[in-house]
Amino acid sequence: MTTDRLITQEFSLNLGPQHPSTHGVYRVILTLDGEKIVHAENVIGYLHRGIEKLAETLTYPQFAPYTDRLDYLAGVLNNIAYAQTIEKHMQIVVPERAQYLRVLFGELSRIASHLVCVSSMALDLNSFTGWMYAFADMLRNHQYINVKIIPLSFGISTIYTAQKPLSYD
Repeated sequence: MTTDRLITQEFSLNLGPQHPSTHGVYRVILTLDGEKIVHAENVIGYLHRGIEKLAETLTYPQFAPYTDRLDYLAGVLNNIAYAQTIEKHMQIVVPERAQYLRVLFGELSRIASHLVCVSSMALDLNSFTGWMYAFADMLRNHQYINVKIIPLSFGISTIYTAQKPLSYD
């Protein structure tokens, strides 16, 4: 009996950044020989959306809503950083109450972002229950922000820290 060996050649395959398991910001360039992975090149940082170029065409207040869209859940932190940059440049003094509220919203957003990270890792490890618990906590976090702290609905993306109503504080 003769056994003919299947002849294969190496080829490259892109995994991500659009693949559901990569969560949008990660890409792997795989070199395969048949079904065997020979080499994997990790490429990170696919969250860039050309936002700097967009900022060149807008005024400071017009661009503020775009800053929090750079992050899925902790966008408030980007919004705060943008507002603080403008305030420092224009020598604007922010009231103490507004500073405390910024820290509060930023930390609640950071907690939500970490919960989604942990829940996504749990889901990647086939722990659906871990995902449900962490995601439920994240939703409670946002419900607390929307219903109990801020009497207006701003959802996950907000410009609350840079424009109305916090700007009146």
